[in-house]
Amino acid sequence: MKDFIGFLVEQSRLDKIAVNPALDDALTHLDHTLAGLSESVQVEYKGPFVGVETLKAHQLMVLRHEWKIHQPSWSMKVCVAAPEANCRAEWPVQGVSRLRKVMVVKALPEFFAGFSAAVQAAGKADSPAGVRIIELVQRFNQS
Repeated sequence: MKDFIGFLVEQSRLDKIAVNPALDDALTHLDHTLAGLSESVQVEYKGPFVGVETLKAHQLMVLRHEWKIHQPSWSMKVCVAAPEANCRAEWPVQGVSRLRKVMVVKALPEFFAGFSAAVQAAGKADSPAGVRIIELVQRFNQS
């Protein structure tokens, strides 16, 4: 997808989001992009809740996840929010249910605003990845 960020920005502003292959493709690109940016800045961030059962059941989190056994890496995943679950990663954003995909897309402006603030607070806003994260928050939060 050529401009997957533009597509996700547009979708995040719609009242009704179409869950289709184009959305799945954009979320896959977002997952890969955030993995690279997260690895570069290595800043933890616990973002908006995206629980279906109850809103606070799952949360978008940037952490050093052990997504593959014995291969921890930085990324953003949908995680179990309960403290006893220790922020366990459940799904990549493109792998969630149709209902949760809508919630994830709607949460992206808040996610990027908070992640950008965390990157700035960590003193990494001037790094190439930090600059890119700030650009993304500006795209998602422009009127």
